[in-house]
Amino acid sequence: MAQTRAAHATARPRSRGNAQRMMGGNESITVHAGTRTANGVTNTTPGGGLMMAQTAPQTRVGVTRDFIAKQNTNASAPGLLALMPGFVYARTDPYSLTSGHYMVRGLNESEVGYLVDGQNLMDGIYYQVDPMAATPDSENLQSVSIREGSSDITSPAYNAAGAQIEMTTRDPSHKMGGMLESSYGSWNMKKEFARFETGDIGHTGIRGYVSYSYNYSQMWDTPGSFNRHHMDAKFVKSWGDGNSAALNIGYGEYTAIGITGNGAETPTKSEFEQLGTSSLYYSPTYTQQDFKNGSSDYYKLDDLKSTNLMIYAPVKLKLNKELTLHITPTYRDWSFWDTYGESVNSTNSYYGTQPAGKLQTFYPYGNNQTVPAEVVDPQHQHTLQLMANIDWKRGHNILRFGGMYTYLDMHEDANYTEVGPDGLPANGWGRYGLKDANGDTLSPWKIGYRQQVETVYLDDTYSFLHDRLKVTAGFKEVMINRHVTNDLPGISDSLVGANYAEPLPQVAISYNITPHDQIYVNGTTSFKAPDRSEAYLDMWDANLNTPAVQHTAHMKPEYAIGEEIGYRHNGLVHIAASLFNYNITNHDVLSQGYVKGSLVNVPLEVGGETIRGAQLELALRPWHHFSPYLSGAFVHSRMDSNIAVGDTYAPTKGKDSVNTPTFTGAVGLSYDNGSFFANFSLNYVGRRYTTFMNDESIPGYLMADMGLGYRMKTVRVSKKFSLVRPQFQLNFMNVGNNVYYAEASGLAVNAHAIRGTNGSTIQGASPRYNIGGGFAMSGSITVGF
Repeated sequence: MAQTRAAHATARPRSRGNAQRMMGGNESITVHAGTRTANGVTNTTPGGGLMMAQTAPQTRVGVTRDFIAKQNTNASAPGLLALMPGFVYARTDPYSLTSGHYMVRGLNESEVGYLVDGQNLMDGIYYQVDPMAATPDSENLQSVSIREGSSDITSPAYNAAGAQIEMTTRDPSHKMGGMLESSYGSWNMKKEFARFETGDIGHTGIRGYVSYSYNYSQMWDTPGSFNRHHMDAKFVKSWGDGNSAALNIGYGEYTAIGITGNGAETPTKSEFEQLGTSSLYYSPTYTQQDFKNGSSDYYKLDDLKSTNLMIYAPVKLKLNKELTLHITPTYRDWSFWDTYGESVNSTNSYYGTQPAGKLQTFYPYGNNQTVPAEVVDPQHQHTLQLMANIDWKRGHNILRFGGMYTYLDMHEDANYTEVGPDGLPANGWGRYGLKDANGDTLSPWKIGYRQQVETVYLDDTYSFLHDRLKVTAGFKEVMINRHVTNDLPGISDSLVGANYAEPLPQVAISYNITPHDQIYVNGTTSFKAPDRSEAYLDMWDANLNTPAVQHTAHMKPEYAIGEEIGYRHNGLVHIAASLFNYNITNHDVLSQGYVKGSLVNVPLEVGGETIRGAQLELALRPWHHFSPYLSGAFVHSRMDSNIAVGDTYAPTKGKDSVNTPTFTGAVGLSYDNGSFFANFSLNYVGRRYTTFMNDESIPGYLMADMGLGYRMKTVRVSKKFSLVRPQFQLNFMNVGNNVYYAEASGLAVNAHAIRGTNGSTIQGASPRYNIGGGFAMSGSITVGF
């Protein structure tokens, strides 16, 4: 297994029991007036914003502005969901700036869709989340939820085998104004945020907003730092009876120095127990002796850069009383640079399978000397997408028919850039790469990737018994064509391709026992096409004339069949409970690692898996200004197959799945009287196995966060200008500075030597770990205008 390094006063709701009514498969939520604030808090959601009212016939959990606005201003969308049942978030930095790994009911982030306003934000090839460049600022998020089980039939996500995260951005205000926010905290963190609302523009029916933010923070676990710029814009127009159009633009860029795509250093258990957090550090200095030795272990050689531009324009047209057309074109331009240090031999290195000869270097090197270099791995993706569907509502029946077409191309030409005596490369963007004796730029891979995705779906919902009983049945077909190349000389798999076609039937039934009580049951299917170019191509390295990692031949799509049964009650006390079962075939997991110094993704095909469990949520609407919340989940995830290791199999059948805790739970308490507010949360994650043979595990942990603040009354400056509810807020993350294992990043089949099924010995390998972020505190000032 590869070794790794990645209103101005408080108003109580006028009605609690009728604040929202069950409407079966379609959600209909009425929010009554509560607290008026500059940042969107209304103080009406149960559990202080931790339990959204739901009516869909599927388990769905999430948070609203009442919770989002009271967290630290840097919180990412996955980080905001850490208290949800069945969700395990690996917060590897205190502010969740760069933490993008999580599990949902035993399935990792590559098997979970990641949408904003219904549009796919997931990396279309590697299925990884970029939580900062692509995701809107938390100040612009109205809600963040998880649709557990499978994605909606209209979803553009073709990797959502287990769940789907859905972010909804706020709508522009009808009144001109805006918001300013300034935050400072531990690790020299600072964030500035500004949003301007146009209000209704004349009689055009158009209104919109534009926001900008800047973030900076030092890394808590390495000597590096994080810089981010981000812009969100949204303009909407409504006309006639239900017609609307919108234009959404998001642009973000950041640079993170001192970490790679897998984060800081990832120690083994023995390394971390011996060295503590110092085992996470890359070398903070680079000396002349390091240069003479050809060392590439310097934190400034490890960094991430990312830029993301996304434009989407949803249109809704009411064709007549029965027909409604929805069309959404989308364009996305995403670039990502991952760099890390590696040393290459001056006369004994390779370009593909061919000897490179004497490398052409700026600094003089003799034969067989070590040349320090930085590997620059750039990925440039361009995506065009068109989604469309038509709804036909007649009587008690709603019929939907639609589809999607997506075209994606990606170029990933990595190279080696020579490092000088100061430890820095000739160019951090890879423009001046090392050349072999023939003058060709040395490269570990030169990948071209083209993909086309087509989907078509049909579903029908019929309502019985005065809309108390709703039955939905649907079918979706997903077709994917891929064309992948690697233009290294001498390799045998320079051109490969694959085609997939998967049928995905779904059925769901909901019944409203009373206006406040509902039961539901569903059966779903979902799949995930193989992710990563490593699923099709071998990965090479300049220090080897054979593949550093060989791909799994003919890797099959992951396919899941799921069932759920649930109950929910909405009222003063909100209750939601569900039981679930999944059967998965061709399950694959991702392990990141370094082979001969080269960062690679290691796809592991582990066969079948069965996941069963139960989860529960309880929350109280604001009562005497208090809103408590409680959640818990039990997940039993078992492997159904033995794993191939060389010419034998490891006896993993019946073992528990990796990185999957059996028990998780959370407690939250919120207080808000309209002026003073405070909140506290406690999250428990149980023990997890980190090898497929279950011979190494990491202990469970507790994580506590808290916050408090005060809102002033609105300050009237003039007849036309006021400072709306200036607010002061403090947040404390990881109270107690608990140092814990966040997750296993580099997985191993077995930690100790075992016997394979044919009697041969399989040597053990130590898993490697991401460590949870330490304590931090932040303070923010917010004012509306």
